[in-house]
Amino acid sequence: MKRGLIVCFLLLWATWVYGQLNSSIHRDHIKTVYIGNSEPKQYIESHPVIDLQQQASWFLSFDDLALKTNTYYLRIISCQADWTPSSLSEIEYLQDFNDIPLRDASSSMGTKVPYLNYRISLPKTRISGNFIAQVYANRNKRDTVFTQRFSIVENEMQVAASVQFGQTNASRSTNHAIQIQLKYPDGYIIQSEDDIRVFVRKNNEPNFILKNLPKPVINGMDRTIRFPSFNQENSVLAGNEYRLIDLRSVIQKLNFVSSIDEKEKETVIKTQVEVPQGLYPYTERRDLNGQYLISNYENSHDTRYADYVICQFNLKANPQNQEGIFVTGGFNNYQKNASSQMTYNSALGMYQGNILLKQGIYNYRFETKNPSDYLEGNYAQTENQYDILVYYRKPGTRIDALVGFQRVNSIR
Repeated sequence: MKRGLIVCFLLLWATWVYGQLNSSIHRDHIKTVYIGNSEPKQYIESHPVIDLQQQASWFLSFDDLALKTNTYYLRIISCQADWTPSSLSEIEYLQDFNDIPLRDASSSMGTKVPYLNYRISLPKTRISGNFIAQVYANRNKRDTVFTQRFSIVENEMQVAASVQFGQTNASRSTNHAIQIQLKYPDGYIIQSEDDIRVFVRKNNEPNFILKNLPKPVINGMDRTIRFPSFNQENSVLAGNEYRLIDLRSVIQKLNFVSSIDEKEKETVIKTQVEVPQGLYPYTERRDLNGQYLISNYENSHDTRYADYVICQFNLKANPQNQEGIFVTGGFNNYQKNASSQMTYNSALGMYQGNILLKQGIYNYRFETKNPSDYLEGNYAQTENQYDILVYYRKPGTRIDALVGFQRVNSIR
């Protein structure tokens, strides 16, 4: 009994200290944090989902523009389905040791903005679920440099999903309806909706879009779970295709680049002037669903040739009073903060925002603090990818295991 009280206290203490853990950078000189794999010219997701049996090729990468000799440490934190820390000890969820020193860094090559690139293989986990990669400095776990989310999946549960247009006349032109059916294996004991947790995510955004799924219908005979919708609980706004800027070259103007201003110590690349799209008909254009790619056009074989440039975003729009307009995408985890906020230039009648970005191809969109159709609009023809994540706490365990994952496209 006493031991149980101690474990409960530690769990409550961890939740009080950490709360819900997010992807976040706490140092201005740390840039381009991501978890990727060894595939060349990979598109980077803000929240990757990794197969439990295929962890070997995944790594954590980030750049340090301060150029100081620091010893950083990598720590993996186990989280529940809601991204609060679990009560598991490290030996229960990691195959190897935690708190790994990051001693090796590679210098950028031929860049105006010099930096050190750190890359380390992700420690392998024993179990599935949600995890945080925390990098800290000075041997002090409270001196957090950044945190990055990722998930490990063991596909024990079959997930079938499809995306349709909205089911009512009012939502047919603006919404997507997501149909989900699950099939669970022998040995799973699922008797009510409290036994599993199902989340849906659009275009790898950190926030789940379906917060209240329809009440499930559980068939114990054939081990299936359906989520029939009667009041549009499975309906979400479709949004619009992402905007794109190609920053791979400082020599030639690539897609959607208006001008390139090379200075002695920096380069400023201006986007073409964009306009709000919510008042216009839908226009089909290919995008990366919010992802981005790191690359230098003239030296594409090595990302260390990719320089940091100041990208000036330009939006011709009416003043939005106190709302504020932000540039968001996978490159900044869709965060609306001071670094992504634009300012209104009354002389030009447009919003402008400067963001330091590593050379590559970026998807982005314009957002206000509160959702609005004015800037981007909502169109059912929009091509989106939806992730369905299914968590199940197995009998006798203390962790929400990620036992099912499916990615479905809205037009394929």
